Amino acid sequence: MKYFSVIFVYLLLVMSGSVFAQSLVEDANLSLPADSSENTFTETIKIISSSKKIFILTNNNQQLGPGDFVSLALNNNLAARAVVAKTHQGQVGIKILKIYSLTQWGRLHRDQEVQIIKGDDSMFGKKPVEKVDESATAKIKSEDDLYTGDVVVDDEIGVFDDNKNRHIKPDNLVALTGAFLEASEVESKGGKVRANEFGLSWAYQFSDNYYIEGLYGRAMIDDFPAGGVQTLVNHMTARLKYNFKGPLYTFFMPYIGYHTYTVSSPDAGKSGAPNADAEELDAINKLKKSGPVFGVTALRRLVPGWFIKADLGSDIINVGFAIEF
Repeated sequence: MKYFSVIFVYLLLVMSGSVFAQSLVEDANLSLPADSSENTFTETIKIISSSKKIFILTNNNQQLGPGDFVSLALNNNLAARAVVAKTHQGQVGIKILKIYSLTQWGRLHRDQEVQIIKGDDSMFGKKPVEKVDESATAKIKSEDDLYTGDVVVDDEIGVFDDNKNRHIKPDNLVALTGAFLEASEVESKGGKVRANEFGLSWAYQFSDNYYIEGLYGRAMIDDFPAGGVQTLVNHMTARLKYNFKGPLYTFFMPYIGYHTYTVSSPDAGKSGAPNADAEELDAINKLKKSGPVFGVTALRRLVPGWFIKADLGSDIINVGFAIEF
């Protein structure tokens, strides 16, 4: 009989232990969130202990149970971490485990609505991480790939690349150039004089690879057509161009157009000697010319957006730098 009693008690303990363990597992399973999107809701603070470590909250959403880990937040800013200790008559008692923000913590008071985050709060208030499309980046394998349009996905270009027939995508090319201007000396002196002509040009792509360009050049010739005399020459040109793509990031633009030179030399022909004055005025008039022009512009890309530019034509031979935009 004695041994039977011991065996009975042992079986009773085993059975009750298994039932108790099963109850704990069921409670734990009930406390796990079914859907993370439903784990944030609003409750109201009813009572705060003097130590501010124990809170009594409403349980209107009926989602809180003993053992649940929750976080309190105000305006999407975490204040504290807590555990649910007890539920009773539609209210829950929680014990504060950790304070996230003393500022938010100090704002908590009775009859205040707070955000409750049930379970994991690691992503609360954070923006989702956007997935980076590395397909375009993967196309950049050397510095040469920086010059191609392949490193940008076509869908991302949008209206900037509506027409893929253009060898140069932007519409505008602006250049600063330098050239030499030669002027014939007066007949009695012979030879020629040379001055620097600095120019500014602007080409606009009005259709695929078709450009219209305006060029202005300016040169100041000293001691021409006589000693102590300065002569200002203004050079204006209008061109129509077509762009061809060459090798090694080069572009060639044959052009036709019209140009004109205007000359200003107020002191020319005022020496008082008729023959010398006539020769000086004749030298000035030879600089005044207008007419059709033709030639070719060569562009060599240095880095994206920047070029070396050279004009080789009947109107001028120059070299400079250009920028696209």
